[in-house]
Amino acid sequence: MLKTLGDTLDRIFQMVLACLFAGLIGVVFMQVAARNILMVPMTWTLDLAQLLFSWCIFLGAAFAYRRGGHYLVNLWPKNSPLNIIPKIATYLAAAIVVYVLVRHGIIMSLIGLNRVALSLNISEFWFYLPIPICGAFIGLFTIEALLDRNSK
Repeated sequence: MLKTLGDTLDRIFQMVLACLFAGLIGVVFMQVAARNILMVPMTWTLDLAQLLFSWCIFLGAAFAYRRGGHYLVNLWPKNSPLNIIPKIATYLAAAIVVYVLVRHGIIMSLIGLNRVALSLNISEFWFYLPIPICGAFIGLFTIEALLDRNSK
């Protein structure tokens, strides 16, 4: 059940990240073209690029974590009984990261409710929201990996 959810989220993340990254490239291109070719400053593009970048970074981190591409430690051969040591360290580190991202990400997001990105006229809540969302997804993917590992 959790594996099916993870696989579905993986496909959704791929599509969303592709759209966010394309949007980021488009906004930055528009900013550079407007400034250097048209000689017209477009200040809203700075905030929009920052917003898209924030979502790309944090959703991309969760996406990479699920695929095992966020970080990898190879200390011993694959079938060594000592491989349990880095696995335990990995799950403990993931739990700490999830706690920090979720707890402090929520705090930052709530602080952002009281601030407005003037050029976009939206709450800065949206700039910080990907932090706790990323933490929640990494937590979900950690549970998925633990259950998958224990079922083998």
